[in-house]
Amino acid sequence: MARARKLFPIYGSALANNMFTALGRGRVVDKFVADYVADYDRRGILGGPSRDRELAETIGREAMLAMLHEIPQLLPRFFGKKQQAALKEEEKQAMDAFFLELTAALGRVWQWNGEDRRQFGHDLNLYLEFETRSAKLAQARRGAKVREEDPPFVGRVALLLDPSMLDQARRAARKFHVEVKSLARKVLTQTLHSR
Repeated sequence: MARARKLFPIYGSALANNMFTALGRGRVVDKFVADYVADYDRRGILGGPSRDRELAETIGREAMLAMLHEIPQLLPRFFGKKQQAALKEEEKQAMDAFFLELTAALGRVWQWNGEDRRQFGHDLNLYLEFETRSAKLAQARRGAKVREEDPPFVGRVALLLDPSMLDQARRAARKFHVEVKSLARKVLTQTLHSR
């Protein structure tokens, strides 16, 4: 129970702020878009300051969704477990309270209205449903050489980034997804270890 007490819900608020800061201060999305434009000579996807800002904000929202999706996958390790199913009831409750505060704090940081909150929740559910479906498919195809389906992040970011060159945009989005998940791990570790 000591670890459950350490995972106090208010730390979810600190994590939300740290995630938001890490994405913005590191200019993670701007760098991703700039690298894509340089690597593939796609200056045509840039459309001036307002279009570029809108693109960065929308991809940033997807990056936040991917980071947020990664957190429940990482939290069981905080309790010394590999999977959520291995957690005790009080550990699950601590995780749920932490995650609720995390999403509420993101809403405060982004100044969501009711529709924004509903849409973000819908999109997060899309990410979570993919994870459940993907786990079931992985069990069903053990031993078979079947390519894994891309997570929603990859397709959504590729469409936002460069819909006319989807294959290369998907490749870039896959690499960016790995970077975003790594950033989520780093920020979570720094936030909880600093408490």
